[in-house]
Amino acid sequence: MPEGSVTALVGPSGSGKSTLASLVARFHDPDAGRVMVGGVDVRQIATDELYRRVGFVPQDVQLLEATVADNIRLARPDASLEEVRRVARLAQIDEHITSLPRGYDSVAGQDALFSGGQAQRVSIARALLADPPVLILDEATAFADPQSESRIQAALAQLVEGRTLLVIAHRLVSITGADQIVVLDGGRIAEAGTHDHLLARDGTYARMWRAGQTSEDATEEGSGR
Repeated sequence: MPEGSVTALVGPSGSGKSTLASLVARFHDPDAGRVMVGGVDVRQIATDELYRRVGFVPQDVQLLEATVADNIRLARPDASLEEVRRVARLAQIDEHITSLPRGYDSVAGQDALFSGGQAQRVSIARALLADPPVLILDEATAFADPQSESRIQAALAQLVEGRTLLVIAHRLVSITGADQIVVLDGGRIAEAGTHDHLLARDGTYARMWRAGQTSEDATEEGSGR
């Protein structure tokens, strides 16, 4: 993955997308080969240093029963409220937080309730505050309604400059602009390229794209739009 690029991992359930991404954050170690960050094998990097270099926005975000500000500050406990608000604005979640009864002092799970998409944006704010050069986004829009998805995409756009992104995609429409799309099947790379290149190849990705478009068309017809 070139520095500052966006790489998307796609494939059917069980194809190895999350497993491959987890190797970068060293949630697992490879049985063979090496995973390098900044030219260094991740197994040779101290855990705290690795997590400064690699951020992870998980598929299922679990917020702590703590203030919203402290949930974002997990990445940097010494961050000021203005720094917290700055990344929250970039993550498209500041408006919702300030509408809560006690704003950033509201406690998650008590007087601060978040939808799946909103929790994702809190997690994105946390990653922005940590400011790692490499960021892994696991199914970033998996739980999002259409409005939340558009806000998440706007938040993700703030992360691209000067950062290397590895995105595990559930909906192909969200990663058409990726610099590289890697298609996994059965734990192996089936094909790789840009969206247009893969469509032209008319292989696995093209079939997945057509299936996704057919599914969305059926959903729109069923909703009467």
